[in-house]
Amino acid sequence: MTSYWSRSIPSQANDPIEANHLMTTGAGTVELGGRIWRRNIHTYPFKYQYVDYENYFGPEKAVLYIHIPFCHTKCGFCDYTVYVNRPESAFAQYVDALKREIRAFPRNPAFPGFSVDAVYFGGGTPGILSGQQLTEILDACRETFPFEPDAEIGLEFDPSTVTREKVSMLHDAGFTRISIGVQSFEDRLLTLCNRAHDVATAERAFEMVREKFSYVNLDLIFPLPTQTVAEWERGVDRAIELEPGCLTAYGLEIWPKTAFHHDLQQGRLHMPTQEEERHMYEYAIDKLEGAGFKRLSSTGYYHPDRSPEYCRFLNYYWRTWPMIGFGVSSKSVIHDRLYTNVKPLKRYYELIDEGRIPMDFATRITKQQEMRRVMIRGLKMCEVSRSSFLGRFGVEMEMVFGEELRELLDSGLLARQDDLYVLTREGQVLSTNVYERFYTKDDLAPPKQGEVQFGLSELYQ
Repeated sequence: MTSYWSRSIPSQANDPIEANHLMTTGAGTVELGGRIWRRNIHTYPFKYQYVDYENYFGPEKAVLYIHIPFCHTKCGFCDYTVYVNRPESAFAQYVDALKREIRAFPRNPAFPGFSVDAVYFGGGTPGILSGQQLTEILDACRETFPFEPDAEIGLEFDPSTVTREKVSMLHDAGFTRISIGVQSFEDRLLTLCNRAHDVATAERAFEMVREKFSYVNLDLIFPLPTQTVAEWERGVDRAIELEPGCLTAYGLEIWPKTAFHHDLQQGRLHMPTQEEERHMYEYAIDKLEGAGFKRLSSTGYYHPDRSPEYCRFLNYYWRTWPMIGFGVSSKSVIHDRLYTNVKPLKRYYELIDEGRIPMDFATRITKQQEMRRVMIRGLKMCEVSRSSFLGRFGVEMEMVFGEELRELLDSGLLARQDDLYVLTREGQVLSTNVYERFYTKDDLAPPKQGEVQFGLSELYQ
């Protein structure tokens, strides 16, 4: 057995300049100033420290997404997996399968344990289920995962599905955040979008929800086909008058296989001009900030007097932290694994009966892809942190994206504020231009045979 002896490098070798003269000349041999010093080098010299036991061995935090695929109608802009006009027996069958999928998750050996920081019920129309069914799904989550003490429990409501009894039941079950999909305060635009409610129904729904919840979000969409600037301004003003805790002003996205996309291809979709759309965006920013709302994303605002934050679930979603999806077409993001569940209900039920994860498409992302994704998603939250990027990837952000950042700074779309790169006002208005700067040619290339691509809607002028 070979014996090695070792002795310390002289103290000056710890100096950064002197340390540059260290050079490996053989197994464990270092030459320094012409003298040979021998040491054992077993591995990378990590620095250890005392840490909190519970945090070190405790489960990693994650959020859950629950997809409810049922609706009364299919909206003109909707590209989600939804089924309309299904009987209540279909709801019961789906809830049973969903609970089984949730409870089976810990048996998957690929993933560590998680502690839930937020749950989000999306759709579709989650509120189409009964209060009892929604409570049962949440109970299945609580039985399966440990929850953070202040976990956010959110649900989307179509105004047509809100009842006082259901709202009260959800409040008692521990739901904390309600989002109401108003979309517009103009009846003609709601009809054009094939929404299941009118303005009066939306306002009644909001009042019923606010009796129990202060953490309430209202959704608005712009620019809708044929929408005028005056209609949008009235809608923003009315939303502010209702005093919600959060307000989301989405830019319209036109996705393939939607009614709006079909109309666009046929030349029947009459959209406001780019100048009008820009005015709508800037009007919402000015009015919301003037009313005391704080910007938390390029589309989302919260009022600190009425809501604790904008949406914790979306913080995880945009920051690309762990998200576990349940239900048809739901997406999961767990470290380098991204996968989506099957869309057809029949196939979903078959896979649940077989005891399998009902997975459809999946990918493993590279570190380079993850870096680009972090930049795009972070800037959707209007800022990216240099220190967080360094801590996550072990490399300076400027070393990877120096050219992109310089171009965006020079064009006035980004600004540097201490540790952060933040969207400017112009960058927020033209945010899509900012995000796209972090795509590669391969990202924008059409998918190959056997591939499916997510994330890019129709480009229209």
